[in-house]
Amino acid sequence: MSTQDSATTEGSVTFEQARENQRSLSPLPLSDEVPGWAPILDGIAPASSEQVRIERRVILRISPARPEGRLNLNADAPNPPRMRVVEKKMGKCIESARIGGVADRGEYLVMFMRDRRTVAAKLEKGCSPRDFYRGFYMENSEDGQICVKRDRLMSRSGAKCQVDSFRELVLEPVE
Repeated sequence: MSTQDSATTEGSVTFEQARENQRSLSPLPLSDEVPGWAPILDGIAPASSEQVRIERRVILRISPARPEGRLNLNADAPNPPRMRVVEKKMGKCIESARIGGVADRGEYLVMFMRDRRTVAAKLEKGCSPRDFYRGFYMENSEDGQICVKRDRLMSRSGAKCQVDSFRELVLEPVE
């Protein structure tokens, strides 16, 4: 049998390897036991331990409140009662989707909610509500809320601050 012919061994066909002077045959082994292309293909195949993770980030933008958007309930009353603004305790979280606008008022960042409530947020020490006069950005949390000492608000100027406390601002008549 010549080197170019196939040899039959117990029912399986294997091809003999070519010799150096025979250029018409491949120098790679062609049997099932020793795959000739395995070293080449193993070099370009991805490792089995590699993983691909696709993540999605959602950034919320809270815009400044428009002054014409606020309704004065006492404007049509003939003798409007004297009112004062009172701070009331509230929970440690508010729903970020319910914020309609924001404004800076002294030491507080005032948030006007879509359900007509007004919430004052006291920022952590060293943060000025003035930095947030053009609104703020925040990453959307899994529960969709802004919570005290948890979430960071980012101003358009680059300041990053946490909220120390929330207070609801309500109007009460002066006695």
